[in-house]
Amino acid sequence: MKNKKILVCALILAGFIAGCSGDNGRKAAGSSESVATTSSKITDTKNSSSVKKSLAIGKIVSIQKSDPNVAYKMSNKRVKFYHSLKDVGTKHGIISDYQEEKGEIFGIKQMITAGKGVYYHMIEFGTGGFEKNSDEPDDMGYVKASDVTRLAVIKSEWTYTKKKAYYIADPNSHRIWNRPVYTMSYTYITHVFDRLTTQQLYATKELITHKNKHYVFLETAKGRKLGWVFKARHTLIAGKYQDPGKQLLTVKKHEKLVTKVQSKKSTGNRVGVNDSLSLRQRAYLVMGKNKMVSRVLVISMDNRPTKIYFRNGHAVKIKTYTYRRKLWKSSTNKRKLRTKYVAEHADNYLSVDSIHSRFYSTSNKKLVRVNTVAFDGYGSVIIYRNGKVKFITGGLKETYNYPYANFK
Repeated sequence: MKNKKILVCALILAGFIAGCSGDNGRKAAGSSESVATTSSKITDTKNSSSVKKSLAIGKIVSIQKSDPNVAYKMSNKRVKFYHSLKDVGTKHGIISDYQEEKGEIFGIKQMITAGKGVYYHMIEFGTGGFEKNSDEPDDMGYVKASDVTRLAVIKSEWTYTKKKAYYIADPNSHRIWNRPVYTMSYTYITHVFDRLTTQQLYATKELITHKNKHYVFLETAKGRKLGWVFKARHTLIAGKYQDPGKQLLTVKKHEKLVTKVQSKKSTGNRVGVNDSLSLRQRAYLVMGKNKMVSRVLVISMDNRPTKIYFRNGHAVKIKTYTYRRKLWKSSTNKRKLRTKYVAEHADNYLSVDSIHSRFYSTSNKKLVRVNTVAFDGYGSVIIYRNGKVKFITGGLKETYNYPYANFK
């Protein structure tokens, strides 16, 4: 019995020792896993740190915002634009270079100061044109600060001591901008001249660009600010506005002048890239004692005047004027004045609208139809023998155009 008790105690003691040994083993294993995990984290942190230090430009010290409207140009032929700061100095990271961007103007979004120099985050000066809200300047990536230099895009700018009077000649060749094109990071058209051709306008400021182009800042007679337009004789006539009917027609005592103006609705209220689709065409009719039309003056869709003389219901003479209301072409050709007369620039017909006048026989209720053949549409003024006038602006569905409400 005594020996059996001794044996049982020995077995219990052995089991207890083994159990303790097992617990210590599990704790040791757990401790070993914890150390391994910590070691892994330390290794990852070291790798991350080494990536930051491996930038070719060195450690980034500061990043500052810049005014993107301050203009810069490339200063040498070795300029390269990189997709990101990590790509600086690599071939695969180049997105553009001097050859591709020659002559372009740039702005700076950010200035990055790093351990190995200063770098700029660049944008390229651009224009939205008629689509002023649909675009932004192109992002040009990053470039060395030493590869670009300041460019004075405005040579001089001044405000007039007394505002200067103007009115519109050609409404198609130039538009009104928020700022002269490519003189700030993003320029766009703010207004068109379609409905301003019968108004007195004033210039209050002028500037000269680095390309020696002159621009003036326009406002209406009531003081509404419009924007900048290229100062061209083709577009602006200096002086007080003159009604073309009074300027180009002499009405005798026994005659009566009747003025007809196209409604806004019938223009379609659209703006063309090449033409003044929303311009309200006009017709001035000189009626004699017998209530017959003796002369007509038509202001077409492109704002050019056409004057036609009639005798006994037949056209006997036609005069076509320039945008500045100077006589351009004249004809008394009987055959043409019984059928069709075309006034166009033979050497520039692709960029300037042509005027087609069609004449009708005395048996027809129509007297004449004056058509403006344009690029974004067409305009027609149909004059009847009884003095009625019909205006048409068409072809708008076949071309790309914009709502006039965006540019009025």
